[in-house]
Amino acid sequence: MDHKIWDEHYIKYLYETIFNRIKLYLPQEAKVLIEVGAGTGIGKTFLPNSICADICFNRCLDATCDSVALPFKSNSADAIILKDAFHHIADVESFIIEAHRVLRIGGRILIFDPYWGLLARFVYRFLHQERFDAKVATWSFDTKSPWDSNQAITYVLLRRDREQFEQKFNRFLIKEHEVLIGPSFLLSGGVSRRTILSGKLLARLLKWEMKQPRWFNILRFFHIFSMTKVN
Repeated sequence: MDHKIWDEHYIKYLYETIFNRIKLYLPQEAKVLIEVGAGTGIGKTFLPNSICADICFNRCLDATCDSVALPFKSNSADAIILKDAFHHIADVESFIIEAHRVLRIGGRILIFDPYWGLLARFVYRFLHQERFDAKVATWSFDTKSPWDSNQAITYVLLRRDREQFEQKFNRFLIKEHEVLIGPSFLLSGGVSRRTILSGKLLARLLKWEMKQPRWFNILRFFHIFSMTKVN
């Protein structure tokens, strides 16, 4: 893990906030946790018993694999976590089928991904380096790199094509949990850019944002939803 990321007070608090919220939606007594798209394995800081996997090799990972070919036994996992990784999966349908194989009954795919609120949609479409295309014809996309993505994929699945999505994957219970993290993320420059603003100030802003009611969702950038295997 690259511990330089913790030099920024806001980024540290951001990750703490994200993983603390993810923990709330894990199945009860979840023991076998797999994080897909784990990057440098930062998730282990917050979920020390998780199995971290990514398509790109990193010595901090437990497995290097494609999300559509997970090296785990059938019915063996309690949860598969994707933190800011779901929109990078080029073949969502194949991934969900593979996740269904790996999860036990009652196991859960838990996804933290870009949201489509008013502010987020503008930023993702016009100011962000990754694609946000809500008009795609299919749920998959051509890819030349693991970094290719469509940040609008959860909007497509949960809003535009919700009925089709639920019918196709009716062996899962799909549930939206919460929308979180507002303008503090934009003002921070994200995790890859520097900002002249104080990290402590931004952390206080994030703490304030987390207390705001649902109307504030128009200014939030991320959300958490889950798919629980029912049969």
